[in-house]
Amino acid sequence: MSQVRFAIPKGSLEEATFKILERSWTKVNRESRTYRVYLDDPNIVVKMLRPQEIPTLVSEGLYDVGITGKDWVGETNADVEAILDLEYGKLD
Repeated sequence: MSQVRFAIPKGSLEEATFKILERSWTKVNRESRTYRVYLDDPNIVVKMLRPQEIPTLVSEGLYDVGITGKDWVGETNADVEAILDLEYGKLD
């Protein structure tokens, strides 16, 4: 099975994102001073990135899926499909 490349946001969405990951996987580990996150599924490779970079990186195929704000998707005009509104982050 090929690996899924998963981009998650660092910064203001980081804490809420980790809460979702911890509810979804048994183990979520982050090595200090790195942006690598390890889940208990070896087929999912997770990296923390700036949220404004995630839509473009997913659109370009460098990541398969990512979590970011709707605002960044709109501002970057990235060709990505929203699959779920996680309903956290800054509200208008």
